[in-house]
Amino acid sequence: MRSTAARLCMHAKASPGPATQPAAGAKKQALQLPRRRPNTAGYVPGAFAVPPPVKVPAHIPRPSYANDPHGRPRKLREEEWAEVKGSAAIDRMRDANRLAAEALALACETAVAGVTTDEVDRRVSEYVISRGAYPVGINYCGFPRGLCASPNEVALHGIPNTRPLEDGDIVSFDVTVFLNNAFGDNCATVCVGDVDEDARRLVEVSRQCLLGAIEVVGPGVRLNSVGRFCDRFARERGFGVVSEFCGHFIGSELHMNPNVLHVPNKQDLELKPGMTFTIEPILVEGEAKIVGPLDDNWTILSHNGGWSAQWEHTLLITDNGVEILSQA
Repeated sequence: MRSTAARLCMHAKASPGPATQPAAGAKKQALQLPRRRPNTAGYVPGAFAVPPPVKVPAHIPRPSYANDPHGRPRKLREEEWAEVKGSAAIDRMRDANRLAAEALALACETAVAGVTTDEVDRRVSEYVISRGAYPVGINYCGFPRGLCASPNEVALHGIPNTRPLEDGDIVSFDVTVFLNNAFGDNCATVCVGDVDEDARRLVEVSRQCLLGAIEVVGPGVRLNSVGRFCDRFARERGFGVVSEFCGHFIGSELHMNPNVLHVPNKQDLELKPGMTFTIEPILVEGEAKIVGPLDDNWTILSHNGGWSAQWEHTLLITDNGVEILSQA
């Protein structure tokens, strides 16, 4: 039987329910401070090996960075800023994101106690390749694996390794694919086995934060509406939002401009039909201060040891609202 969080990976739409609402009349809830937990830390320097990634066959089309010695993507063109896509590009985005959603669902289903994040990455990468796509993490700016796996206090960019998942862990999987010259990008947080109520609440509030932000956007809406909503929603429920990492426009490259911040900001771009971008807030127990990258050049931790959760969708602005592309 799959855990509650694994079912949440199916991305059912919902409005914030009573369990995630702030107290009546309250504008801000006291920060939910980290609790002591018996689980092995998500990142233990030198304790776990990082096996090599799955080999990608030569016939699989590569993104621009795949064969670069440093994994650097191509330089973006000026006209790609806040790009409005035509119907053919949008169809490619739909295909890539549908596959990304399927791959994320597989990651969530595979994540049970005793399974390593290396095994999750391997299974997902093999699935992506079997569908004719490229597992985007491999060599992206030098990243060594196909997806990001961030357990417990790892806020983001966790590298899959031989640490077995434990009963009571939470783990975020950021799964991205490259298919037919388009990127699909999404993320979800899984509860592994018997997870304490505070951690489950963190996971659910993070999910509701994403869903609520999606309801905010549409044609004519200003992009910084996302940041105002996410920051207020999280803090009213006692969580901090990571400000240093953000969503982004997306298309023929993964990270395109402008960025999509999850905190208040001055980027007041007016959204137009045909724009595609991600929303991906990271919520943390307590203040959302982070440390890193660590000695592996990638892993980012919460400063206070608090656990974190992240959810992400790739979105398309339409004539009448917004379409979630990253749904299976």
